[in-house]
Amino acid sequence: MDSNGTETVGETLQQQFGHWYTFLVEDLSDKRAAHLPFLHSPLWPLSVLSLYFLLVFYWIPNYMRDRKPYDLRKLLLAYNVFQVVVCYFLIRQLVRHGWTFHYLYTCELADYSNSKNAIGFLHAAYLNYCVKTAELVETVLFALRKKRSQISFLHVYHHVFTYMLAWIFAKYVGGSMLTYTIIVNSLVHICMYSYYLLAVIPSYVPFSLGRLKRYITALQIIQLVSILVNILFAMRSSCAIPRTHILLYAPYMVVLISMFINFYLKTYSGITSALNVCYTGGGFQKKVK
Repeated sequence: MDSNGTETVGETLQQQFGHWYTFLVEDLSDKRAAHLPFLHSPLWPLSVLSLYFLLVFYWIPNYMRDRKPYDLRKLLLAYNVFQVVVCYFLIRQLVRHGWTFHYLYTCELADYSNSKNAIGFLHAAYLNYCVKTAELVETVLFALRKKRSQISFLHVYHHVFTYMLAWIFAKYVGGSMLTYTIIVNSLVHICMYSYYLLAVIPSYVPFSLGRLKRYITALQIIQLVSILVNILFAMRSSCAIPRTHILLYAPYMVVLISMFINFYLKTYSGITSALNVCYTGGGFQKKVK
């Protein structure tokens, strides 16, 4: 009797889990994305992130412990060129299918039809997800080059959450005014990866790249703030953008902005020096002469 009761409870829980899984993973998803690779099951992004963490924080550090850093200059050149080119095509894909600047502030809902422009937006969302998957390789390259200082909490937090949000967006949304993020992020990444490309071959650059670092970071902060503005426009009561994605996206963006500003103030002290204060991470303090 007890055995039968336990089996019944187990079967009920299994059925409930199956129902919820089907509802969350299949029923709520964009059916047009069903044929796209690596979007069907959340086990794929979870597996990718598990491999990412194992490689970056366990396997590669152990493998590289008694080895010299790898010189990956040619690979870095190819990777940075790839990022610049694919970001250009992301912008082109959205613009040629109807994206305009008013997507920043106008309540544009996702078009789930099979029209040419709607499918174009879906493919852009999927390409963005593929790009965010590729960006995880950056951390692996840092580990192989023994650049441990560059594998910061900010770096890992940014890449992991961006990857997960890109998967969610491609699977469930595939359009709307939130595509503003893809456009502005691609624009900034064209600048950023062009800078990284030049940094790999500094002897061929007729000017100092060091001065550009702070402006690249400032550009990233401006980008993030503008994305938050876009999210706030989407949160209007009169706008029917799915609240679930916004509730996941907005807190991530607020934390990311605060972390980037923290990084900027700690790394580039020109502003704080001018004000005769220093930034300690916990706030501003008057410098002691």
